[in-house]
Amino acid sequence: MKKNLFAISTLSLLLLGCAGGGGSTSAKPSDTKAVVNNNSSAASIASPKDNQSSSATVSSATFTGNNARLIGRFDRNTSGQAKFTWPGSAIEFRFEGSKAAINMESQASVRFQVTVDDKTQDLWTQAGSHSYALAANLAGGTHTVRLTRVNESTAGVTSFIGDPQVDGTLLTAAPAPQKRLLVIGDSITAGYGVEGTSATCHYTLDTSNQQLTYAALAANALGADLHAIAWSGIGAWRSYGEKTPAYPTILARYPRTLADETTSVWNSAQYTPDAILINIGTNDYWEGSASDDYRLAMANLIAKVQSDYNGKPIYLIVSPMLTKAIHEAQKQVLSTLEKTKIKVLDLGQNDGSEGFGCDYHPNSTTHARLAKVLEKNLKTDLSW
Repeated sequence: MKKNLFAISTLSLLLLGCAGGGGSTSAKPSDTKAVVNNNSSAASIASPKDNQSSSATVSSATFTGNNARLIGRFDRNTSGQAKFTWPGSAIEFRFEGSKAAINMESQASVRFQVTVDDKTQDLWTQAGSHSYALAANLAGGTHTVRLTRVNESTAGVTSFIGDPQVDGTLLTAAPAPQKRLLVIGDSITAGYGVEGTSATCHYTLDTSNQQLTYAALAANALGADLHAIAWSGIGAWRSYGEKTPAYPTILARYPRTLADETTSVWNSAQYTPDAILINIGTNDYWEGSASDDYRLAMANLIAKVQSDYNGKPIYLIVSPMLTKAIHEAQKQVLSTLEKTKIKVLDLGQNDGSEGFGCDYHPNSTTHARLAKVLEKNLKTDLSW
């Protein structure tokens, strides 16, 4: 494990200290046009230039959120906008018509996925304010659109600056699922390199996808909403490459609505999860033993989560990127924190038998395996 761990690119360290409109080290497809499918209900995703020529009979100069459902943490302090950074943040709406678009502002290029009637394709934002076509040429009837940010916060702030625009009728949004989860994690939970083809590739926006992570897959299988608070390279006590703490830890970022803004504080009453998953520790052990300091920091994180969500079960997940002796060392420390409503959960190890994603991170196959274990445990424990 140690050989693999130290082979990870120093891009993780760059990500850790990245602020605002990061992502300059990231590659993205040069053509932002895509097609969800090739039949009569094809949904097209177009670049801002192409969108300038598209029109919609229902438009909004500002974002109100009426007839739409937001999933994740959104900053609504600026009138007419909904700002967000955390991976997995999404908007969902229903409409009758044949096409839909939305106005967004982005600090940089950020990868999204748009799902139209269960068919999914990528959408890339560009810096600035643009209108993005989400669906076109749809057959008659009611359609559901979900737009999900799959890149993490280091790619910069994105904002909805207008309500969905459709050529028919914007309908009342579907009700939120009754099941709710919150996951707090590092690069594993953010989906770092999950779509990479080997351990030798490094961080890019187009190989990182929160929707393919163990937490997102398990939540989808269980029919649960998920809020993902995940930042690559972060730890509970110290972060990637640090012998002593320097960068903000998860204790600093967890309470934020916008991950890199210290004054953006999330109101925990806006979302009450049925269970909280904490997968933090990979980076604390990066430079060797961290048992005492890590344990204290995790205890403080647990206390903060408990103050937000009193009485809700908390799962402490052993890092799959820590293997063999270090895996067991972290597991032992976490076991000392177990008590009523706090449970250690070992989903398995990322030992390379299924291949690797970029920089030795779990690939999509490994994430799917971890998700199955998580799904089984949550289904049993929560009677889901």
